[in-house]
Amino acid sequence: MPRTRRVGLQARVAIFYALGALLFSSALAGSAFVVTRNRLIDNSVERARAQVEGNANRVLNGLAELPPPDEREPVAEGQLDTVELTLDGTFRPNRARSLLVFEDEARSAGGVELADVPETLRIVVEDGRAGQTITKAGDGQSQLAIGVYIADIDAQYYELARLAELDDTLTTLRNILAASAIGTALLGAGLGAWSARRLLRPIGNVSRAAQRIAAGDLTERLDPAVDPDLARLATSFNTMVATLADRLERDSRFASDVSHELRSPLMTLTASIEVLERRRDQMPDVAGQAVDLLGQDIRRFQRLVEDLLEISRADAGAASLERSPLLLSEFVEQVVAMTRTPDVPVAHPPDAEELIISADKRRLAQIISNLVDNAAKYGGGATDVGYEGRGSIVRLWVGDRGAGVPLADRSRIFDRFSRAGGDAGRRGTATGSGLGLSLVAEHVRLHEGRVWVDDRPDDDTGAWFVVEIPVGDIDGEGEFA
Repeated sequence: MPRTRRVGLQARVAIFYALGALLFSSALAGSAFVVTRNRLIDNSVERARAQVEGNANRVLNGLAELPPPDEREPVAEGQLDTVELTLDGTFRPNRARSLLVFEDEARSAGGVELADVPETLRIVVEDGRAGQTITKAGDGQSQLAIGVYIADIDAQYYELARLAELDDTLTTLRNILAASAIGTALLGAGLGAWSARRLLRPIGNVSRAAQRIAAGDLTERLDPAVDPDLARLATSFNTMVATLADRLERDSRFASDVSHELRSPLMTLTASIEVLERRRDQMPDVAGQAVDLLGQDIRRFQRLVEDLLEISRADAGAASLERSPLLLSEFVEQVVAMTRTPDVPVAHPPDAEELIISADKRRLAQIISNLVDNAAKYGGGATDVGYEGRGSIVRLWVGDRGAGVPLADRSRIFDRFSRAGGDAGRRGTATGSGLGLSLVAEHVRLHEGRVWVDDRPDDDTGAWFVVEIPVGDIDGEGEFA
C-alpha cells in the first residue's frame, strides 16, 4: 500500500495560520453581520411602526365623520368610497400596501388581500394589540407586515412593506464580510509562510549542514551565536560532528597503517610462494595442492591490501585523477580480456566505435574489471559488457543473469564491506572482501559520474550495473583541450 506523503512543517504552519485567521475573521464577520442585521431590522421596524401609527390616525380621522351603521344609507357591495379615499391618502414613502378591515369588510390600497396578512399577526391585532412580523413574499423577498387595532372605529389596519433595500444592503454586507474573511485567511497564510520560514531557518541550516556532512564534508559546523535558543543544539551538533570526524580519521588511519604494515610481510610471502610454485613439479601432489591453495589466498590477500590502501587514500583526500585520452572501444576490450571471464562480448552502437574520452585509465580499468569480477562472483558470470555515448556523457554497463539485487539492497550495495545482495539477498555462494563495488563508487565519484544497479532492460533475470561519467574535454588531435 503506497504511503501518503505528509505535508511539510512549513506548510502545516501556514495552514494553521490560515485556518486560525479564517476562523477568527469568520466569527468576527458573523458577529458583525448579525449585529448590523438586527440593527437595520430594528430601525426599519421602528420607522414602519411610526408610519403605521400615523396612517392609522389618518384613517381614524377620515372615518370619524361616518354616521353609525344603523343610520347609513345602503351602499353597493364592495364599495366604501370614503374608506378607499382615506386609504389612498395615507402616507407610504416605503411603497407599503395598506389594508383596512372595517365592519367585516376589507378595503386595500395596493392590491393587498387579507389572506396576504400572516395569520399570527391577524390574531394579535384582532385581540386589540399591535404587532409586526417579517415573512418572505412569493418572489422570495423579505416583507414586513405591521398591524394595529383602531379601537375608536373597531377596525384593523395593516401595512405590508417590501424590504428590498434592506435585502440588498444585507447581501452587499454579507459579500463584503465573506470577502474580508477570505482575504484575512489568505493574509494569515502568507503571514504563516513568512513566519515559518523565519522560524524554521535555523532548522534549515541544521538540515543543510547535515546533508553536507552526509556528503563527506566533516568540516561543516554550526554557529551557536546565530540563535541563542538553539545554541545548545548547535553546540551538541558540532560536538557530534567533531567526534564523528575524529572517529573516521582514526579508523582510516588504522586501516592505512595496518595495510602499510602488511605490505612488507605480504611481499615476502608473495616472493616465497613464487619460488615454491616454480618448484611445484618437484613436490609431492599433496604439497603441490597446498602450494596452489596458499598462492590463491596470498594473491587474494594482496588484492585486499591494495583495495584497503586505495580506500585509505580516498579517505585522506589524497586520491586524484590522472586523465588521459583513450579510445573507449579498444580500452574496454583490453580490460575485459584481463578479467576472470575474458570471453564476455563487448557491445556498442556503430557511432561509438571511435568514441574518445578523457579519464583516469587505471581507475576506469578497475571500474570495469571490478564489475565484471562481481558478476563472476555473484551473478554466474557477466553476460555482456557495453557502452554508448549520450552527448557529454558516456554510459557503460555490465549485465549478468544471476538472481539480481533486491530493491532493499540496491541503496547499500556500494557501501564498504557490503557484498552484492547483502546477507538477506545473496546472489551467489562466493565470498569476497566487500570492497570491489565501493571502489567502483569511489572511482566514479572522482570522475564526477554516478553508478547504480537495476533490473535487466530485456526483462530477463539478472542484475544490470550502469556507470555514467562525463566524456571530458578532448581536442581534435586526441589531446586535452
